[in-house]
Amino acid sequence: MAELNYAPMRQAVQLEEARRARQREHVKNNYHRKQNMIKALRQEMQGLEHEYSRTLQCKQQQLQWREVAEALGCDESRKHSDDLVEQYMQLSIKKERLRQENQELALMAAKHTQLFLKAEKFCENVLASDGLPLLEPPATSLNSMSIQPMTIAECHQVAIEAYQEIRAFLESNNYLTTGHELFGWSEQRREAPDHVKFTLKKHFMGTTPAEMSARAWRVVSSPQGLAGLYSSSMRVSLETLQTVDDNNVTMYRVLRRAGTKKMVRSLFLVSRFHLDSGGYMVLFRSVNRNRLRNQCYDDTFETEGEEDEWLDMFTWTLFEDEPNNENAVTFSYGGIVYGTEAVGTHVWMLEILMLAVQWETKVVGPTFKL
Repeated sequence: MAELNYAPMRQAVQLEEARRARQREHVKNNYHRKQNMIKALRQEMQGLEHEYSRTLQCKQQQLQWREVAEALGCDESRKHSDDLVEQYMQLSIKKERLRQENQELALMAAKHTQLFLKAEKFCENVLASDGLPLLEPPATSLNSMSIQPMTIAECHQVAIEAYQEIRAFLESNNYLTTGHELFGWSEQRREAPDHVKFTLKKHFMGTTPAEMSARAWRVVSSPQGLAGLYSSSMRVSLETLQTVDDNNVTMYRVLRRAGTKKMVRSLFLVSRFHLDSGGYMVLFRSVNRNRLRNQCYDDTFETEGEEDEWLDMFTWTLFEDEPNNENAVTFSYGGIVYGTEAVGTHVWMLEILMLAVQWETKVVGPTFKL
């Protein structure tokens, strides 16, 4: 029997690995270059705003002097005042132009992130079609699963209904709070016997809702990124079952607390959408688990057994401009936590706080720096 020659395959994998590494480095360099450009523009805008305030104060003083001069019957020259008006107009025009450019750069950064995700997905598909092993096999994969495909219209309907319920909770004043902050996070909650509604908030400087939501989407739209947010006390397995479009994916999750055998399953949609208010939301919402199919070894499909424990998933992340500060974002992480026999609501609330800190570490940066 002839021996198989693995050398060409090994060489192909090494070449592909080097190419993907160069692609990642190129995208990373472009991203940092854009970030530095945005930072420089923000600094210039702050300088212009300071100059604008100083010019406006001078203008107000000139008007006061003119009133005094008119009251005294003096014929004051208006040349200096006219110069200030001209400076004010030029600064206003430049400020508006920089504001628009800042918005365009934020959208460009979001598009670069989406392009990176598409390129990474394309490379994985090419490797799979060529029969080559993935360079980084995911540790979060499950057995072969399938889902009855969702349409874009169905995703939008799920998002609309969920957002209406979210707004009702956020606009309500009927909640509990400790009044304290932990790592900069403030909390509000509404408790019931079998569930807890909650929201955590924190303010971040030097970014925009579009930028932060794009970075967050890159983390949570992949099984590896989302699984990395959970604490070590949770054994999490995740699988992407359908990529509906660039802003909607369906995932299947199985989790188990360390030291227990009972499994808790969830089938949910992860959706990112732009709000009329100008902010962005990333939604995690359970969908009908009857869509889920488990593939057998004979290539037939069967539904999950009735003995499995299912957990409804309803959480969201909201990115909004901070009032009176265009260079800051108010981030809200909220949801409804249902207790199960395997995982109680108090355990989930502790897990949620740890998840929020992990999210900040991966999307924004470490909370603590040595």
